[in-house]
Order: sequence, then C-alpha cells, then structure tokens
Amino acid sequence: MLFLLDEFTMTEIILHQYASSPFSEKVRCLLGYKQQNHSLVEIPIIMPKPDLISLTGGYRKTPVLQSGSDIYCDTAIICKFLDQLSPDNTLFPHNQEASLTAAAHWTDTFFFKIAVAIAFQPKALAGLELFQDPEATRAFTADRAELTKGSAELAMNLETAIPYWVMQMKNLEAQLSEKPFLGGDQPNILDFSTYHCCWFVYGNDALRDDLTAYPSLYSWMRNMSSFNMESADFISGEQAIEIAKNSPKDRMAESFEFLPSETFSRGDLVQVMPIDYGFQPTEGQLMSATAEEIIIKRTDNRAGELLVHFPRLGFQITHKV
Repeated sequence: MLFLLDEFTMTEIILHQYASSPFSEKVRCLLGYKQQNHSLVEIPIIMPKPDLISLTGGYRKTPVLQSGSDIYCDTAIICKFLDQLSPDNTLFPHNQEASLTAAAHWTDTFFFKIAVAIAFQPKALAGLELFQDPEATRAFTADRAELTKGSAELAMNLETAIPYWVMQMKNLEAQLSEKPFLGGDQPNILDFSTYHCCWFVYGNDALRDDLTAYPSLYSWMRNMSSFNMESADFISGEQAIEIAKNSPKDRMAESFEFLPSETFSRGDLVQVMPIDYGFQPTEGQLMSATAEEIIIKRTDNRAGELLVHFPRLGFQITHKV
C-alpha cells in the first residue's frame, strides 16, 4: 500500500531496503523489536538507484534509514539511532557497550564474509529465482563486481568458510541452549547482527535443512524472526524524497558535537566513504565528527538540504580536493 503524502508523518521512520537484503532484515527485525512505526521503500537490488543516491549523495549500500531530512547510512549507526530513539530494552546494556560494539562489528564484517561464502555456494544459488535468468545473473554479477572493486573484503572461498561456519554454529548452539538470546533473557545488538547472517544462509531452501542439527539455534531464529512486523506500508522513493524536502530544517543550524582534531574543522568540505568496499564517496560540509559518528550536510536538487550520518568505525573522512 502506498501512502498519500499528506497522510504521512514527516518524522516517521523510512527504511530504504529490498526484501532479500540480509542487513535490511537486521533492521526490519530491530524496528519490530523496538515497536517503531515505520514505512518501507523497496529499492532496486542493483544500480542505478537514483532515488536513494539523491538522499545519500553517493553511498549505495543497503539499507539506508531516513528520519525526515536525516539520512543514516550503515546499520551500525542505524541501530544506535533506533536504540536512542526507543531506549527501553537497550541493545547496549550498561558496562557492556565496548565489548558488544566490538563483537557486533566482527559479526557484521568477518562473520558476514563467511556467511556470503556459504550463501553463494552452487547448490544454494541453483534454486534462487535471480540466477535462473542468465541476463539477470550477468547484471547482478557485474553490479557486485563494481561494488567490491578494489577490495577483497568479501572474498572467501567455500572450503575456507565451512569450518569457520560450523565452529560458530556449534558455539551459538551451546550458548543458546542456556538462554533464549545471546543477550540472555532479552536480545542485545549481537543478537541482531548474528541473526541476519544466519537468515542469509538458512533462508535458502537448499540450506535450511542444515539448521536441524542446531535445535536451540533454530528456536532462537524463530524468536528473532517474530520481531519482523511484516505489516509496514510501502511508499515510493519519490515520496520519500518529497518528505525529506518538506521536513523541518531546524537541525541544519544546530551545533553538533565535534571531537578536537588537527586535521578537520567544522564546516570543512569533505568526502566520506566506507573503508571495506563500496568506495563511492558522499560529499558535503562536515557538521560533526566524534569517536562514534560523522555528520555531513549536503544539498540535493530534489531533496533539498540533508544531514547524512555515518558511523566513525568503518568509514573514512578526507578533504574534498
């Protein structure tokens, strides 16, 4: 169902995603867990993504979260934002934030690399609709080659990945046999980061039977998947852009926190991009650079003034030459 613009609350959360994206599933479940009202924009699986790029300025990974004219890139900063927005049942319990942030980063990077190798093995790909069409397969392969050009971050062969995967499954099974979540009696950030990797693998019909060896993991996955509300309404990319354009711009003049630096000053013209893959920079005026977050202000001819947020961990800032 598509909203008419005047029926939509300007401050409501919008998730720009596609159905088969594992990192989108991570955020979909988190939105449900936090009982956060939201809408979805279904974006293309491959480039071009003109509506998304109007909002991000170049960043092309999935998903992206929008709150009015604030645009959040990467699930690390998305999860932090949603946890601050709905602080009950925090994802980062007191005195555990350092260890959980580090563990979640490992899970979202190295463990996800393992999951990619498992999920893209031949028997798994054979049953996917996308890979039944040779032209679609070529387009997808070319797009992902462009996304990862200049990076070996997601490169791992199946023979290397399998023992790592089995070891982690056994470890998860042992831990989940004692408590319903990795966080104990309620989930924390590590539950959501781990879940989307497992969902990416065991959501494939060809691999789902492998899960029967891990009954506690299976129960945990059912619990995690139940958070996905699956009832959010869809709006178009054009509507999302119009919402950004018409949102209040008061925050554009805010004085955001800034970590003292010999390299960057507030107001500098900079580029921000990931350090792992997807080296498409976003350019703008630096508004904030702390140990946790980067915020730049940019103007798009369709969406107007925007604040684009990135996590500090996993991203780099350079001066625009």
